[in-house]
Amino acid sequence: MAEMRVHAPHAQGECAPGFRTPKVRCRLCCLQEFCEPEGLERGEIDFLKTFVKKQELRLRRGEHPYRQGDEFRALIALHTGSLKVTVAAPDGTERVTRFAITGDMVGMEGIESGRHGDDAVALEESGACLLPWDRVEEAAARIPLVRRQLMRMLSREIRRGEAVGLLLGRLSAKERFAAFLLDLSDRFASRGLDGLRFRLSMSRPDIGSFLGLTPETVSRLFTEFRDESLLGVNAKQVKLLQPELLRALARQASPTAFRN
Repeated sequence: MAEMRVHAPHAQGECAPGFRTPKVRCRLCCLQEFCEPEGLERGEIDFLKTFVKKQELRLRRGEHPYRQGDEFRALIALHTGSLKVTVAAPDGTERVTRFAITGDMVGMEGIESGRHGDDAVALEESGACLLPWDRVEEAAARIPLVRRQLMRMLSREIRRGEAVGLLLGRLSAKERFAAFLLDLSDRFASRGLDGLRFRLSMSRPDIGSFLGLTPETVSRLFTEFRDESLLGVNAKQVKLLQPELLRALARQASPTAFRN
């Protein structure tokens, strides 16, 4: 497979000085069940490791692993950093549909048509593993267990998208924001990272676009949560001070709403 194209912006930023982007361990990665599925015979494991060889992709802030219309070539699993996924709205504006963090997978929407239907862009210095899709398909055809694991991964992504739409449609602005913070907390914790203190790499306007809120409303919610001692905020670093109250506020929506 040809090397994946990375779209670089005119000006590229760096991670904040002294900040080390957390790295997810392979056993907690979204692709672990595909790369190392339990129950394979020794020969099948050797075949999978030699046939479906992972490739490394490094991204600086603002770089795109793919853009809308690009040929779909590989599954992309983040092991460091974060991305935002966007689509163009009918009025020409950009709509954020997802934030991917360490351990998440992106690009699967391109499987059906062979072309990516959205844009992905790094929010900070990030790294990813690439699994060439043509090799993935052949491995799935040869090994039934690999095929079942692949179907499970695809099914989770579909359920996640449906749950996000239902959640954003029925919660108030304050409840959406609480659910958003709790989802990030749960996802970081599930990857062996700190689920109570983490860095928000996304901007206020991007958060607002994802939650269906204005940037002014997002800024007001940050202030409100801080004043109510629910959230500690220091630049882009946040700390959940009373996660149990946030869960009550979000009506226990977050554990299944955005989960991969």
